[in-house]
Amino acid sequence: MTGSVAPAWLVAAVLASALLLTGCTAGGANPATPATSAPAPTSTTAPTASVAPAAVTPVVPDPLTEESITNESTRLAEAIRALIDSAVIVNVDDHAQVVEKTASAGRYYGIIRTITLDPKTDAATVATEMVGKLMAAGWISRDSSSNGSTELSALASGEDPATSWFVIIGADASVPGESVLTIQLASPDLP
Repeated sequence: MTGSVAPAWLVAAVLASALLLTGCTAGGANPATPATSAPAPTSTTAPTASVAPAAVTPVVPDPLTEESITNESTRLAEAIRALIDSAVIVNVDDHAQVVEKTASAGRYYGIIRTITLDPKTDAATVATEMVGKLMAAGWISRDSSSNGSTELSALASGEDPATSWFVIIGADASVPGESVLTIQLASPDLP
C-alpha cells in the first residue's frame, strides 16, 4: 500500500520547534532540576512502563469537532507519556493549545510536553523504547535524526493525514547531569 507522508511543512515545523525546545532545557530553566555541571549519567538503564497498544492508538472522534479532537489528543498524549516509568520522572512541563490556520498549514490541536528525567536515566534509550512501542502499536515512522546529544523521531498514527495524529519523541542529553524528553503531538486538522 502506498501511503501519504506527513506534510513537509508539518515535519519541518515540528522538528524545528523540537530543536528549540531542547535548547530551552539548558541552564536549569526548570526549577525542579537545578543546573549542574555534574558528570554524565553513569547508568544507562531506561525503564519504560508497560502500556497496552490500544492505549496509544488514536480513536478518530465522530463527529470531528474541536472539543472531541482536544479530548482525544489529551488522552493520547497522556497514554504516550505513560510509556515512561513514572519512577524516573522528575518534572513535566505541559503546554497545549489550538494552533490557528496559516497560509501553509491547517488549524490543529497541539501538545508539547517537556519531561525531565532522573539524571541517571538515559533519555535516548527511553525515547528509542517509546518509539518501538508506538511502532508496535501501528504508528508509522516518518523521519528521525540524531546528532549524538539529541535524538528526534517523527511518527504518524496512520496513512490518511485527514485522520492521523503526528508525534515527535525527542531526547536531549546535551546538558551534563540532565536527562530530558519531549513529546510533541499534533492532531489532524480541525474542522
